Amino acid sequence: MSAPQPAVAPVRPVQNPLAAWREIEGVVVIISPEDSVLHELNPTASFIWKHSTGERTAEEIARLLAEEFEVDFPTAVADTCELLQELQRRNLLQITAAEVRHG
Repeated sequence: MSAPQPAVAPVRPVQNPLAAWREIEGVVVIISPEDSVLHELNPTASFIWKHSTGERTAEEIARLLAEEFEVDFPTAVADTCELLQELQRRNLLQITAAEVRHG
C-alpha cells in the first residue's frame, strides 16, 4: 500500500505581469512592481517561478519539481506551496482557482 499523497489546493499561480524579471545564469531575478525591490531566487524557486504561468496547477508544478530535482513529492509540495505563498504575499504572483477539467 502506498503512502497517501499530500493534498494540494487546486490553484494556478500566475506571475504578476507588472513584475519585471530576468533569468541570469540559471537564477531568476525579479523586481517588485510597487517598491522596486530586487528578489534573487535560488534554483528551486527559479524553477517554480518559471512554471507559474497560469497553465499549470500548484500540484503539477510540484510534480515537475520532484522530477527535476529528484526529491520526494511531499517535499516538493511543501516547497512549492511555501514559495507560492511567499511570492503572493510580496505581490509577485497571483493565485487563481483552477477549474476542474474532466477527461
